[in-house]
Amino acid sequence: MPYRPKNSRNWHYDFQIRGRRFYGSCDTEDFEEAKAVEAEARVAARNAPEVTRNFTLSEALGTYFSEVSTHQPSAKTTMSQFRSILAVIKPATPLSKLTDADLMRFRSTRRSEVSNATINRTLAAFDRALRHMEKTHGATLATLDFGAKKLPEPKERVRELTLAEQKRLFENLRPDLHPIVQFALMTGARQGSICKLRWRDIDVDTGRMTFRMKTDSGTSAKSMTFPMSSENKALLSTLPRATDPKHASFVFTFEVQNRRMKSRRRILQNSTAFEHFRAAVRAAEIEDFHFHDLRHTFATRMLRKTQNIKLVSRLLGHSEITTTSRYAHVIDSDLAGALESFSALDSKESRSPSRSHNKNTI
Repeated sequence: MPYRPKNSRNWHYDFQIRGRRFYGSCDTEDFEEAKAVEAEARVAARNAPEVTRNFTLSEALGTYFSEVSTHQPSAKTTMSQFRSILAVIKPATPLSKLTDADLMRFRSTRRSEVSNATINRTLAAFDRALRHMEKTHGATLATLDFGAKKLPEPKERVRELTLAEQKRLFENLRPDLHPIVQFALMTGARQGSICKLRWRDIDVDTGRMTFRMKTDSGTSAKSMTFPMSSENKALLSTLPRATDPKHASFVFTFEVQNRRMKSRRRILQNSTAFEHFRAAVRAAEIEDFHFHDLRHTFATRMLRKTQNIKLVSRLLGHSEITTTSRYAHVIDSDLAGALESFSALDSKESRSPSRSHNKNTI
């Protein structure tokens, strides 16, 4: 029944359905009208997705984005992925009514527009969104086989920045982005880890940094410690800090201008910083190079210097050394060079029997 709170002229309703609470104002002082409003609210509540657990595709993707993706550096990518899904599969489709045929239709439609890798990443994000709705909101899901829809991908390439390309990149890069690129080359840290790095993660006394890293599920719960070199410390000691408390705790910030053309430093997440990086790559005429390739560059240079794949694997934060094996070509090329300078037939041991034989036959 409607009730009237203290100091309120209007009647209110407050009830529960299947453990969910629904409450609000009836926006009327008339008790009979209030009862009718409450009755309508009860009917609407019984059909609400949080009660029926029958969410639509649009509601599921929107909920996942607002609760999970919006806080991640890849938010723009996720938004683009979800829009591509809704462009093929009807947004009002209930999750319980989704079929493998819907996934196949999405795959075939997008295959003529984007790469297999892009489709696979989108399907993975799709799957994560559905699992989130099931686990967090009790959504009723159809049985879908996302794994069977995965398309073959070419072996991941390893793109190393040459020293000449590196020089051109810095010549064309905005000065306030130099520290970000330098740090990536020094540590091999992922873009997301650099965006999330805070001053509290830097411990100069122990010479350690803590990186927040992605996991196989696409979340950012995993972390790893990384040793600080003197070069790291020197770079970090020169970084300007944002004055706004919301941004001041982050190590790397990006200089932006407001409408009054005043410069302020802002966090990298959801900024245009990496668009400026891509523009610098194009201006430097560096082909087929992305920010993640700075990580590849660090790995190949470190492996070339140390010849220790286990060490490099730990520095990259790989859980399996097989993931690091893509860089083994560096060691292979050095092995080939070593063999080229080695001759088994030109050793003293190989020549002495020949001399002995010649002596006996004179």
